[in-house]
Amino acid sequence: MLLFGLAIGGLRVGHAGAVAGIDDIRFRTFSTGEGLSQASVRALAQDSSGFLWVGTQDGLNRFDGNGFKVYRHDRSDPWSLAQNHIWALAPGTDGSLWIATQGGGLSHYDPDLDRFDNFQADPARSDALAANHVTALLLDRRSRLWVASTGGRLQWLEAGQRRFVDAPLGVLPALRMVRSLLQANDGTLWIGTRDGLLHTDADARALLPLPPLLAQMEIYALAAAADGSLWVGTAESGLLHLAADGSVLAHLRFDAAAAPAASLPDDAVRGLLADADGGLWIAGQNRGLAHYEPQRGRFTLYQHDATRDYTPAANRLWSLLRERSGLLLVGSWVNGLSVHDPRTRAFLRVDAVANEPRALPARPVMSVQADADGTLWAGLIEGGGLVHLDLQQGVLKRYVNDPHDASSLSHNFVQHVIRGRDGSLWVATMGGGLNRLRPGSERFEHFRHDPADAGSIAADSLIFVYEDAAGTLWVGTLDHGLDELCAGCSRFRHHVHDPADPHSLAGDTLNAVLETRAGEFYLAYRSAGLGRLDRASGKAQRLRTRGDDVAGLGNDSISALAEDSKHRLWVGVQGGGAALQTGERDGVPQFRLFGTAQGLAADAVGEIAEDRDGRIWVSTTVGLSRIDPVSGAIVNFGPRDGTLARGYWVGSMSTLPDGRIAFGGLDGLSVVDPAAVQLPAPPAPLVTGVLLNNVAVQLRWRDAQSPLQRSLLRGGVVEFAYNDDNVTFEFAAPDFSNAESLHYSYRLENHDPRWIDTDHARRFATYTDLAAGSYTLHIRARRAGAGWTDQESRVSVLVAPAPWASPLAYLAYFALAAMATLLVWQRLRANRLAREAVQERIKLSEERLKLALTGSGSELWDIDLPSGRMHRENRLEHLTATSDAVEQTIAAYRPFVHPEDIAQFEHALALHLRGDSAVFEASYRTPDRQQEWVWLLTRGRVVDRDGSGQARRVTGITQDINALKRAEEALRSLNEELELRVERRTADLRAANVELRHTLDRLTLAQRQLLESEKLASLGGLVAGIAHEINTPLGVSVTAASHLVEEARRLARLLQENRLSKQELDRFQRSARESAEMILRNLQRADRLVKSFKQVAVDQSTEDRRVVELGHCIEEILTTLGPTLKKTPHSVELDCAQPVVCETAPGALYQIVTNLVMNSLMHGFADGRAGIIRLSIARRQQDIEVLYRDNGCGMDEMTRVRIFDPFFTTRRGQGGSGLGMHIVYNLVTQSLGGSIRVDSSAGQGIEVAIFFGGGPRAVA
Repeated sequence: MLLFGLAIGGLRVGHAGAVAGIDDIRFRTFSTGEGLSQASVRALAQDSSGFLWVGTQDGLNRFDGNGFKVYRHDRSDPWSLAQNHIWALAPGTDGSLWIATQGGGLSHYDPDLDRFDNFQADPARSDALAANHVTALLLDRRSRLWVASTGGRLQWLEAGQRRFVDAPLGVLPALRMVRSLLQANDGTLWIGTRDGLLHTDADARALLPLPPLLAQMEIYALAAAADGSLWVGTAESGLLHLAADGSVLAHLRFDAAAAPAASLPDDAVRGLLADADGGLWIAGQNRGLAHYEPQRGRFTLYQHDATRDYTPAANRLWSLLRERSGLLLVGSWVNGLSVHDPRTRAFLRVDAVANEPRALPARPVMSVQADADGTLWAGLIEGGGLVHLDLQQGVLKRYVNDPHDASSLSHNFVQHVIRGRDGSLWVATMGGGLNRLRPGSERFEHFRHDPADAGSIAADSLIFVYEDAAGTLWVGTLDHGLDELCAGCSRFRHHVHDPADPHSLAGDTLNAVLETRAGEFYLAYRSAGLGRLDRASGKAQRLRTRGDDVAGLGNDSISALAEDSKHRLWVGVQGGGAALQTGERDGVPQFRLFGTAQGLAADAVGEIAEDRDGRIWVSTTVGLSRIDPVSGAIVNFGPRDGTLARGYWVGSMSTLPDGRIAFGGLDGLSVVDPAAVQLPAPPAPLVTGVLLNNVAVQLRWRDAQSPLQRSLLRGGVVEFAYNDDNVTFEFAAPDFSNAESLHYSYRLENHDPRWIDTDHARRFATYTDLAAGSYTLHIRARRAGAGWTDQESRVSVLVAPAPWASPLAYLAYFALAAMATLLVWQRLRANRLAREAVQERIKLSEERLKLALTGSGSELWDIDLPSGRMHRENRLEHLTATSDAVEQTIAAYRPFVHPEDIAQFEHALALHLRGDSAVFEASYRTPDRQQEWVWLLTRGRVVDRDGSGQARRVTGITQDINALKRAEEALRSLNEELELRVERRTADLRAANVELRHTLDRLTLAQRQLLESEKLASLGGLVAGIAHEINTPLGVSVTAASHLVEEARRLARLLQENRLSKQELDRFQRSARESAEMILRNLQRADRLVKSFKQVAVDQSTEDRRVVELGHCIEEILTTLGPTLKKTPHSVELDCAQPVVCETAPGALYQIVTNLVMNSLMHGFADGRAGIIRLSIARRQQDIEVLYRDNGCGMDEMTRVRIFDPFFTTRRGQGGSGLGMHIVYNLVTQSLGGSIRVDSSAGQGIEVAIFFGGGPRAVA
């Protein structure tokens, strides 16, 4: 778990890190494999909610310790990040975040709306961002955001404003690449640039003097020390320490000749972080992370090691950040970021490092023994032998077997090591027997098994060695029992398992023995449980408990024994956890178990130790655990805290004189300082998201139907609809070193009766079908093994009622219930009154029934089926069966049913008796007293059935329906006659329809002939008008030609008489020219008239479509109407601003325009006053619009509505046929495929709008 508290303002770096393989500073790395958007961490920041923000070259990341939420630019989303390459971050005091991007300008993140507001350069605005490449940011003590960009000038942004203010410094070349900004304790600004260091007053009005040396360096990083001095990191010139006035206190450089601790490890500095204790963290470009202690002038280097996952992420580093809880965060250029928790320094790790003589020669530490001077003896396997270790200096000496030296260690597989009371070091080996190293000696004495000597040690493969208070040595062998060597003795006593002796050992392999302060001697068998040995008699007692004993150990594999300061026995069980003896029952110890069910990290226990505060430390296969015997609280420490990931060996533990405890494991040695281990309070949990039906909910500004108005990171309200029946709240407490150690609990007030616990892997709360109402979601967090904190996250939850469950609906329900109650009461009262009335009427009904049967002529019958007896009331006396039946049974009446009807009668009766039909009904014939067949109708129903469903009684009536049958026959005859009549009438209608179709065809032909007549009449008028028009120019031309002939004759006569003068010749020339011009003009006019007439006549004679220029076409039509218009005082105007070329039917257009003009002349201008006709032509997208207007007398609404009706006219008998506008309507809708609209009112003229398609070849 993430833990511990060292009460220091910054990290306290000791000397352990100076020895390779002895580390108390460890890092946890998060990179792209954990969800980081890109591996280059250029910027780090923490917001007020506790989230860590990581700026990379490809996106912005928000980290809560469990996962990354990535923000990137989205071209389709104006509220997305401005650009993905992040250069700098600055958290705002309001929880927001400022982001400097490369080429995208400045972004501002709003945590409440989870979106970005972007600021970009605008050359047209003096108060805009200077350039879109923003390189550095600083939020000063006045909450001004200082912004450095490649625009060459420094700017600031006031809180809550969008206007950038240029610093008075103006444009400086050095400001085009600012890499760091810092506000000193005195309020002045320090600016690290590519072209040196700048120092200004608080408002950047002027530069303050600095030594010339600083202007020649490329500055990357700045850090303010607690004493007011300044640290400056350069690109390749090392590290500078400046006084507050800028004077150089020290210039530190890399020196290859100096000792590593005395020299700056790397001249290329990329990040700096000053500690409160005066220390300085340095992120280097090439050689990793360094820590500098100015008081001692000492550097400690922490480099990446690919073989050890707890080293920094890489050696090329870029950014540093001190997280608010004290964590150190290091951003690398190639492998994400690393997190160091200074509290984990309570766990020291000793590891093996290749080619490092001061490190362990092998990783697995099978045994560890602490000496009084604080040094340790470690027994290794894998050829490691025995080492003497100092935690500050590393390995002091190593002992291994030398085949050529008989006094060397007997075997390199060292299983166990202890220090005896006489100062001897006893070493048990696996395969080499027992070794003894006396104080001051370097020679080992060997105790080996000798088959020929019964007093020799029982075997050479040993498990442990133990010395009791009397100095007796106890040696556990691999499979030959327990050996005893008394003080001063040279012969071993053997204790072995003997199946025939119940007082012998329970097994031949033991993991440990323990002598208590009370003198009891306990045995830990590997597979035979717990035992006790009477050392005086040599008798062993077996303390195994029943398997179903809840106070028993539950497992016979005992791995560890320990006695605490309160003289209580602790037992480690392989597969059962740790057990505390609470007493005895019937001579058998009783225990309180601490296993995985109680929170222990694993049930496989290696060793048990007590610290000075009385807490129990347990090594397991996955780490270390701490048990509080009083409260029962268990805290587990895993690899994130500095323990060994692969766990610890059985029997490998020792307590140092200063209270620290050493545990040997598969990957080295862990030394824990219990006094330094504390549980930090977890961060406050935050609601990070809401899901509906397992789909993440957007905020309401993105989705109008969202239940979230704002983000819930700072609490708030979520409003669900009544049908939001599957809602999930996601939550997390930002923790960046060991989020896995957090446990959560949540409770929905007004819904959950108790708190619901969950772990870090299930950080969500799901609710289904929440009832309408108001709730409050409470979320809290704790560390494993610690209690719940008072910090809770609260979110108000509102669930709207369904429309049918709203207060108004309940009011309606109450009203309906009241009405229903009233209705029920009224109904019950009415039923009571009705029942009383019925009872009164029942008496009368029986008599009425008899009278009704008599009056209707129906017979009532009742048959008891089991006996076959039948009772009849109001018998039909005219039937033969009534008088001739021998008895009143169904069988007796059967012969009187017509033979053709008997089958269907019995079938209908059988169906009803089986229950396959609701009623029994049959019509049949029976003879009357005159032996005539009469028709009867019998209906009945089963009124009683037995338990198996068999019919027992049936009752019904029989009616004489002979008259009804005769009526049916008469009705059938009448139907047949009616069908014949219908067929005849249908034939008549078919003939009438044929005649009507012929009449309609004749009417259609008449209509077409009438249209043609109109066309011919129009053409005839056209011919007459054209002929009159042509006559005038021809007459003028004849007159001019006659005059020219006379002049020619006179000229010839003068010439013949030789009297032709120049004046006469000029006179003839003028006269001839004028006559010729007059002839030409009039003939051209006649030609135009003829051409227009020909074109119009051709168009009138055919309905073919062709491409025309519409303005020119209508102009020709108006030309042909010129003779008619000349006789009137009226004028026609044509407006066609742009040529409109289209494919249409010119003949139809001629008829339309002619009819409209003639309609205006005849009806619109009937009063004789001069009028104006206007035609306008325009294209409206794909359609053509022709507007026809006159300023005549107009028409009333009744006339306008009927204007297109055939034969409708207001001048009947005065030349009006009533077909003109009808023809116009048909031509527009059929020939042109368009539409027509007429608007008019009395005295306001008329407007006719014609719309038709321009055709695929139309061109505007």
